Amino acid sequence: MKKFNYLILAFLVIALLPMISAVKPTPTIQGFTEGYVLKYPSDQILKQNMPFEFEFHVFNISNGQPITSGIDCYFHLYNSTGKHQLVMQSNTISHTFDYAFYVNASNFSKLGDYYYIAQCNSSTLGGFVEVPFLVTPNGFDVEVGKSIIDIGLLFVLIIFLIGAVFIFMESGNLLAKVGMIGIGYLLLISITFLSWNMASDFLLSAPFIASMFRIMFFVLIIGLFPLVIGAFVWYFLMLFKVKEIENLMTKGVSFEDAERRQGRKYK
Repeated sequence: MKKFNYLILAFLVIALLPMISAVKPTPTIQGFTEGYVLKYPSDQILKQNMPFEFEFHVFNISNGQPITSGIDCYFHLYNSTGKHQLVMQSNTISHTFDYAFYVNASNFSKLGDYYYIAQCNSSTLGGFVEVPFLVTPNGFDVEVGKSIIDIGLLFVLIIFLIGAVFIFMESGNLLAKVGMIGIGYLLLISITFLSWNMASDFLLSAPFIASMFRIMFFVLIIGLFPLVIGAFVWYFLMLFKVKEIENLMTKGVSFEDAERRQGRKYK
């Protein structure tokens, strides 16, 4: 049993370590001494299927003066597979200094890594910036601390599930077996739900895994209703059998004979 637990722990560590060791991509900025520099909000993490307005300011590299006219700015969007899926152009500003590009929600239907290239040019000068960003299900980044807690909780739930299975197999008590079935089922629901959320947060490049756990979770939730109904039916049947055994014993029948007359040994 201990060796099996160690094997499960080693598997979890190997499988989940990449989730907490990923390094965020950094933007690429040109290193020219003349031209334009583009400044933008950093650490952009967008929510799936939600529109977003990308904005940036343009400054002259040599003197730091903002550029609000006389240039054409272009916005190029690349999706998680590297496909060039959108290009936009603007030569006017909003909010006094911002060159803004509104991108509709259909461009963020897939999870994973994206990046955009923004460039601004006049007849003699130019500048650009390449900015990576993430599209996640909830629009939030996953911190290392949260990932460690999730992994630890998942490991504890799996250990409890293994314990429930072990008690079910080793116990000769019918009530204990039925109880372990119920506890094990609830633990399996919890494990599936946690795995679904972890896959949605971590495995952005493999959304089918999150979808698989999501389907499993709802199937288990649906299956919980007949399980609960069956448990109540079994409980009342057991009460009826106990009552019948007690009635037979009041008539002088031994406990063993009363059990046999009920067709099943009650423990």
